[in-house]
Amino acid sequence: MSALKKSISHSHSSRGSRDPIDETTYGNERNKGLMYSHFNALPLEVILEILSYLPFEALVAFGGVSRASYRAHTLCLRRLRLAVFEKRIHCMISHLQAGWATPEQVGKFAGDEDIRGEYTISIIQPIVKRIGHDATRKPLTKTNEPRSRSQSQQDRSRVQDRMIRKQNRVFTKMVNRYGSSLMKLEFMAYDIDIEGAQALSTKCQHTLRHLALRFEHPHIRDGYMRPSSWLHPAPASTVWNPLIGIGQYQGMGMSGLESLVMERAGITPWQLMMLVRNNPGLNVLKLRTCRGVQPEFLDWLGGMSRDTEEEDFLRTEDKCHVPGENLKVLWLENCHQIVTKSHEHPKDLANDSCDLGLEWVRGLKNLKSLSLNECMNVSSECVDRANQTIWKIDEVILPYSYHTPASIIEVDPALL
Repeated sequence: MSALKKSISHSHSSRGSRDPIDETTYGNERNKGLMYSHFNALPLEVILEILSYLPFEALVAFGGVSRASYRAHTLCLRRLRLAVFEKRIHCMISHLQAGWATPEQVGKFAGDEDIRGEYTISIIQPIVKRIGHDATRKPLTKTNEPRSRSQSQQDRSRVQDRMIRKQNRVFTKMVNRYGSSLMKLEFMAYDIDIEGAQALSTKCQHTLRHLALRFEHPHIRDGYMRPSSWLHPAPASTVWNPLIGIGQYQGMGMSGLESLVMERAGITPWQLMMLVRNNPGLNVLKLRTCRGVQPEFLDWLGGMSRDTEEEDFLRTEDKCHVPGENLKVLWLENCHQIVTKSHEHPKDLANDSCDLGLEWVRGLKNLKSLSLNECMNVSSECVDRANQTIWKIDEVILPYSYHTPASIIEVDPALL
């Protein structure tokens, strides 16, 4: 009996003599488990509200805890701005130009949130080494210079394409994870490729309301993009077909956009027509250095009749329908295919015909803001006169500064 008592007492003492450190760890883990179970028991709306206060790194970490947390963290991210560049300085300047950050915020641009639930993510890709041995190659003689120049251009083009693929690979991963819940998406890079376009067209098909694709960065002159590339739209391409859901991409395409911003986009006029037609709720359209901004698109947008096969294909059942009638903001900047026919002698035209070349504007009855900034072939005098006599649009940004004889010119007193 005494031996049994000793055995029992020894058993109790061994159970009660747990290491204090182990006990603390056990207690912390148990408390964490209880807290996590209580957190999961909250309504999803409350969970999303709490998660919206987290910085992006913490949000991603929370998403790796469990399947439930992964789903919650993807639903939480509603507004995303993503920039992928070779250098940090490229990101900083692009952020300033796009209005993503103020000069005071630039120093802490990576991952800072200006608005709760809106995430700005900047990713720096390592600079790709130049293909071949251009750095160590000796200067060639004059007879070989054209061949050397051609080889250098080919190398630059290959590295540029590789960088675009890297940028879109990052974009695709983000869209595949968060696209189904995104309401607003902005992407800064050199261009979009087929992988990025397909991800955008499948994951953000119906839910996305605001899309901005910014591919114009003239301040980048030390990378593998030729500086002259920023002056013109990107080449025309079929990569835009997934966004409009044609051909082999039927079933894809954007359909719920309310605002669309595209800078240095290679989308063609016909592709742009289809994209606008598929998004009837579109009321903000901002296009800069865009290949699709040509007379055929603008005439279609303003409801002007055209006897072409494309117009027959795009025409709706309502023959009086104006595709751009819901637009409230239309910015067409640095688009040189827009031409005013009265450019040389604008004063010779009557008031009712002073907008020759811009008649399509008349069909946009709900327009509140129109910008033709930096459109070289458009007369500021014609635009100003047409708006005063015909269009009556609240805000019109002229192609370039225009001074009438009655204009007041301000002078800095320090210069007097």
